Amino acid sequence: MDGTTEPIIAVIGHPIAGNPSQFAIERALDALELEWRVLSFDVHPEHIAAALEGFKVTGIAGVMIEASVMPVAAQWYATKIEPDVDVAAIDCLYRDESLHFRASAEQRAWINETVGAHEPLTRLWIGARDATLPIDASLFEDENVVETANSDRIAAARLIVLANEPEFSAPQGDSKVPLKMTPAKLDLDDWPVNDGSTFVIDLTDEHPDRDAIIERGYQWIGPHQRRVGMLVKCFERWTGDQSSPDVISDAIEEYLGV
Repeated sequence: MDGTTEPIIAVIGHPIAGNPSQFAIERALDALELEWRVLSFDVHPEHIAAALEGFKVTGIAGVMIEASVMPVAAQWYATKIEPDVDVAAIDCLYRDESLHFRASAEQRAWINETVGAHEPLTRLWIGARDATLPIDASLFEDENVVETANSDRIAAARLIVLANEPEFSAPQGDSKVPLKMTPAKLDLDDWPVNDGSTFVIDLTDEHPDRDAIIERGYQWIGPHQRRVGMLVKCFERWTGDQSSPDVISDAIEEYLGV
């Protein structure tokens, strides 16, 4: 940017209090001695369009979009900038070479790269397939998307996705009414000890069997790792420089007191 002040990155969400992203981005900037500023804004979803319109015409260099306001941010982007793009999971706005705002789904891109590093036949999805998740569900063959998996299927997998599944009420007539989405239920007796070669991507808020699966030797990719991966990719979009994942991870853990 060619203004008289340092470039600015905005973090928006609702609520925004307790969010570690600003702290982590600042640490990444300091590590690379980049004199940028990071500002967090608590913006109610009904005001997201107005906020983004303002960012678009100011010197804001980039915007990180928290999950709480992603749907309305995506709607604004599709309406105002790029109607034909799939922006269901956008989490990053950045300036292109012409300084126009562009959107990207960096968490999805990071997860898809992780999935793509494993052969299709070794991928397993447990839970409901949901197009709104930060992952390309088409990377998994239909026969590899299941509600439950036995020990043989888990042992054969090298990448396992854990998603939510609908929790139903009592049947009403010939149908069931979903109450909410909850983490897919697992039978831990079906999870053999792993040598560390199998990755588990947790797409829930935090699967209740996380610790037990990690103790069995699986490589865990949960909300923390997904946020780190997203921030690393967003950072490169904004600045053109690569940040260390360790710097961002350590900053988030320090902020949250982990």
